[in-house]
Formats: sequence, C-alpha cells, structure tokens
Amino acid sequence: MAPKQRSYAAQRSVSAASLLAPVVALALLLTGCGAVGAQPSKSGSEQQAHDFAALYKQTIKWTTCDEGDGLDDGTAEALDEAGIDVSGITCAFVKVPFDWEDPTIKETVDLSVVHIPSTGKNPRGTLLGNPGGPGATGVGFMLGMAVSPGFEDVVADYDLLGFDPRGIGRSTPIDCDGAGSEIPAVQLGECIAKNPLTHTMGTSQVARDMELLRHLSGDSVLNYIGYSYGTMLGATYTTLFPERAGRMVLDSAEDAQWASLIHNFDQQVAISKATVALATACRTEYKGEVSVCPFTDEESLIRVLNELDAKPLVASDGTEINGQLLQSYLTNALYESHFERGRTLDTIALALFGNQKAIDTIGEGFADDGSGVDLAMNIVTCHSFPIEPDVPGLLKHIDKVGMPKLLGGPEINDETLAPFVDLSCYTLPESGLDITDRFSAKGADPILVIGITGDHATPFQYAKVLADELGARLLTLDGQGHAASYSGRSTCVDDAVTRYLVSGDLPAKGTVCRDD
Repeated sequence: MAPKQRSYAAQRSVSAASLLAPVVALALLLTGCGAVGAQPSKSGSEQQAHDFAALYKQTIKWTTCDEGDGLDDGTAEALDEAGIDVSGITCAFVKVPFDWEDPTIKETVDLSVVHIPSTGKNPRGTLLGNPGGPGATGVGFMLGMAVSPGFEDVVADYDLLGFDPRGIGRSTPIDCDGAGSEIPAVQLGECIAKNPLTHTMGTSQVARDMELLRHLSGDSVLNYIGYSYGTMLGATYTTLFPERAGRMVLDSAEDAQWASLIHNFDQQVAISKATVALATACRTEYKGEVSVCPFTDEESLIRVLNELDAKPLVASDGTEINGQLLQSYLTNALYESHFERGRTLDTIALALFGNQKAIDTIGEGFADDGSGVDLAMNIVTCHSFPIEPDVPGLLKHIDKVGMPKLLGGPEINDETLAPFVDLSCYTLPESGLDITDRFSAKGADPILVIGITGDHATPFQYAKVLADELGARLLTLDGQGHAASYSGRSTCVDDAVTRYLVSGDLPAKGTVCRDD
C-alpha cells in the first residue's frame, strides 16, 4: 500500500514550518520570550533522531560487495594497487524514512551504501561523498574516488562512505519506463503516478538521509565531498544541520536557485560558449593532436550541425546522428580531459568523412536504454524548482545576456525561448518545497567551495554566490571544464583540498590555481 500523500497546501505549510521552526525557537530563547520552565529547543539533528528513534537504532548488516555495486575485477585490482584492503570493502542497505516530514508514515526506503576502510591506522572519521547529477550513483563513485590521483592522503585519514540517493541506482528505485508521450509534463505525470517515492526525492530529504548515515557511522560531524549537484546536497545539509557540519568540500558549486529558469538558461549559454571554444581551439590547442578539424569556428560548427539535421549519419544500430545528437556528443566531451576532447574532435572528423566505426562510436553513447535516469534527474530538480518561476525576470535576463547562435540566436522569439520557459515541474505537487532562496551555515565549521572560471555545467558566478552565502572560503581554478579536485588536472587544487580535509587548513583568501 502506498503511503498516504499530504495535500499540496499542507505539504508547503509543513515544509515551511519545519525549516523555520529552529529559527523561531532560537529567536525566542535569545529574546527571553520562551514559556516559563520551557526546555531548550532541540537542534535539527536532535529533533530528527527523536522523531525517528527506531531507525536511528538500526544495525547495518554489512556484506561483501559485488559487480552490481561496482566492485568488478578491474576496480578491485586498482584498489589493491592503491594499498586498499579490498576484502575490507563492504556494502549494505540502510533503511531511511519514506518521508522525513511525516513520522506517522511507517514505510521506509532502502539506501545502497558502500564502506571503504582507511589505509591509515587511526582514521579521524568518515568522509561521505556524492558525484552530483542529480541522479548519479554514489556507491560506484566512491569506489572510484578511493583510487583518484592525489587522494592518497585523504583515504589514509578517513574511511570512505558512498551511497545511492533514494530512487537512484541500487537504492529503492523508481520505474519511469514506458512513457507514451514526448511532452515533459505528461512524462513526469506518468512517472509520478506510478511511483509514490517521487514525492520524497527532494534534496532536503536526501540531506536528511545523510544525517542518519552520519549517526550510523558513529561520527560526531559529517565530513563531506560533493561535486556539481552534490554541492547542493552539502549546502542543504549545512543549512538544516549546521551543528553537525564538519569539513565540507563543495566542488564546482551552484547556489540555491540552481533549478530556476534563469540558471537553466545560464547553463545552456555556458555550454554553448564552451562548445564554440572547443571547436575554435581545434587548430590551436589541438594542433598536432587532431589530424583533420571537423570545424574551426562557430560558423563552421553551425553549418555541420545544420547539414546533419538535413541528412543525419546512421550508426550500425540504426541510431541517427543529427545535429542535436552531435551537439550532445560535444557537450559530453566538455566533461573529459584534454586528450579525450582531442579524440572526440578526431572521431567527429572521421565520421563526417563516412568512417562507419567513428559513426558507431558517436551513436553507441546515445542508444535508448530505457533507464529512466533522466526522469529521475528531473524529479529531483523539480523539488527545487521555485514556487514563483519569474518568467518576466527570465525574459529580461535573456534580453540582457543575448541568445547565442548555437541556441538559435541572436533572434529572441517563440522558437528560441520555448526551451527555457518550461513549467512542467509544476506537475509535481511538491515543486518548490525545497530550499530555493538561499543557504546558510551559521554555526558550522569553515567550508571550502571550489569554482572553475570556465565551467560549462555550473557557471563560476554561482560558486561565488554560494561561498558568500555560506561564509565559506572560495578556491578558484582558472580553466575550463567541470570538477576541479582529484581529477588529474591541478596539483594546486588537490593539495589545497587535501590540506583542508586532513589538517583543517583553508587555502589563503583569493587563491587561484591553474591546470598542471
């Protein structure tokens, strides 16, 4: 039987009350206006432990991990070479409430988790991690983090803990396969109707799951490293549980309006600029690495995309590679290393010359696997979609920034605006119930925020906003791409993050790193 859902109005009322209650209680204590004989109010973590006492008493049943958890032979070999005891790596399922906002609901959700023992003799505690997405799995991510370049001192100082967020990966899943429509609101509606869990997949719910994981790990504070959307999980956690926030690394950060219309537009503008920059760099940065450039500037890139829209390339499995798909292939390359970007340009050039192997390489990453991952990502995003979408503000912002040619500009009309005026998130009754205004870290330990000046996925200006909101130290990487630390690109960043996690020392104010 599916848990009973609160009404839309009641949900908003309860959510607002839950976020404001600690603030109101604190104000009463400071002003001396509390009731005579009243006991001091509980902190957020104490209140949660009180409301869900049974789950806080559970014992985790750890078992051997398998390939389904991401511990395949190749990963095991890499971990062993890194000096990590593979036999000590264990996996489990942890039960969390279906809805942290309603203790009367007894149904639970299973979270898939992995524990990786420290290589040191006296670890200081546990480091929890999340790769972002939203919708990316954290178990496989943490297995990979354990062998990341420059991470050796961290894994010597901490046990590592990874988890698949609710509805994602091997945690209690949602099934959004079989949508019979291409209309986003209909797709979301069908997914929501089949999956009650979609109502409680918001960032605040996951942050509360993280607080339970902290308690069950036996740590007094949560030490955390999160990338991209994972920075929103970290910022939400510090807002809800500042008294439990330990050393927090928020890499490639966004801010509280990350799911808004304006932020979506800004991200697409950043992706467009980065894509054009990659095309333009073919004859300069990749000279000698790429045999033939498939395009050399914005005009030639747009020309190729238009030609593919008119006559797509066809992979052996039938996948049609039109302009939109090739553009997505280029966007994926923006997350890769310099070498991989060069190989992408080479592959595209070969494909345009008719090389079937190259065409198949492009197409194989876009075969429809029916996983429903994108809809899971949309569901999480919709929880943070603002109650007031501010379409007039979006239009004013687009008029100021301009519409890139790669997005159909410079003309601003119905056709070019349509992708950015998407209100389908209102299909989810809980849209806007998460933190959509600003984050706070009052009372938390010092936090480290990292931003990349040329980040296409989380534009740099938002890392600066988040650092200001959290009173955090901002570490800047002057470069392109997404994800700065422990990605084999900047020893300066890796060393700064390691010093912070191991010793608690923040980099000097205004520190700017560059790629090696």
